[in-house]
Amino acid sequence: KVLLGISLLVLLTSACTVNKPAEQVRTITVSGSGSVSVKPDLVHLKFLVKTSDWNVSNAVEKNAQNSANVIAAIKEVGVDNEDISTSDYRISQDNSKDYPGMYTVYNYISVLIRNIDIAGKVVDVSVKDKVGANGITSFEFGISDKSTAIRQARTLAVQNAQDAASLLAGASGCKVGSVVEIRENYTNSAPIMFKSNGASMSFDAATKFEPGSMEVSSNVTMTFNLAQ
Repeated sequence: KVLLGISLLVLLTSACTVNKPAEQVRTITVSGSGSVSVKPDLVHLKFLVKTSDWNVSNAVEKNAQNSANVIAAIKEVGVDNEDISTSDYRISQDNSKDYPGMYTVYNYISVLIRNIDIAGKVVDVSVKDKVGANGITSFEFGISDKSTAIRQARTLAVQNAQDAASLLAGASGCKVGSVVEIRENYTNSAPIMFKSNGASMSFDAATKFEPGSMEVSSNVTMTFNLAQ
């Protein structure tokens, strides 16, 4: 009888343990955003040097000379050699007619300008008559210390999400607990003040650029535990 009673007690205890409902985990998921305004201190330019000739060697030679003129002019106004690079180079022949057409050489020269004050001069000397650049294919402002701006934006985004979670949880009679998950992405955008389709250009007056400001933003999605 004693053994039977112990066995029944063990079975009852096991049944209670197995059938006990699991404690419900409550969470809240919110989004937060943060942004900082930064003044650009860099300019990225891409010049096009384009030459054509019936003879491919002549087209290449002309392009080499014009490209050398452009690079020399850019260096003369204060751009370092390591900030000038060839981003693309192509040679093509016009085959749109019934006979072989002219050869065209395209040389794209990328320039990183670390002093915005000379950006206008760089453009002026590059597209000046008898120098060599046919135009500008891209123009973009940038910032040298992007990591600091991203860090500030992320901090603001997390704080914004925490405030939202605390407000919603408090309104429902709960408190915000530990963080379960964080997902983040950031973006940066700057005003593009000048753009060209690569056509030939000339300037009668000194070119001026206004950098404005660049917005660096972070957006986070955070999940928190809820407690009473």
